[in-house]
Amino acid sequence: MMGTPEDFWNEVITDTISSGSLEITKIGVNGEKIPSPEDSGIFHRSIGERKGQIADFRCPLDGTESGVHVVEFEDHYSVHIDRYDPDRYPVRHLVHDSPKTLFQIIGIGIFSALMFTLFRRR
Repeated sequence: MMGTPEDFWNEVITDTISSGSLEITKIGVNGEKIPSPEDSGIFHRSIGERKGQIADFRCPLDGTESGVHVVEFEDHYSVHIDRYDPDRYPVRHLVHDSPKTLFQIIGIGIFSALMFTLFRRR
């Protein structure tokens, strides 16, 4: 027995802080189903850079600027620590943890400005 979903995911958070990242299969060593991060009451649904995942979950790390990011795939969860929690520090998160997304946003902004300028002249 692995305990409550909250106990399980608190242990995952502790292990992730120590190691930097974890991969967790959805089926445990004894054949038990791993609880969803959402069932723990710790994590909330979020968004993340598309990597073929089913869902993303996040929670802040109290007393820090960081946050835990769980990415759910079909057969496993990938867990890592974001330097900046995107719910509290969205710009810092984009700059330090997700620069690819930041560049996409900037590119869309530039393209939109060019299109606006082009069509406004007509």
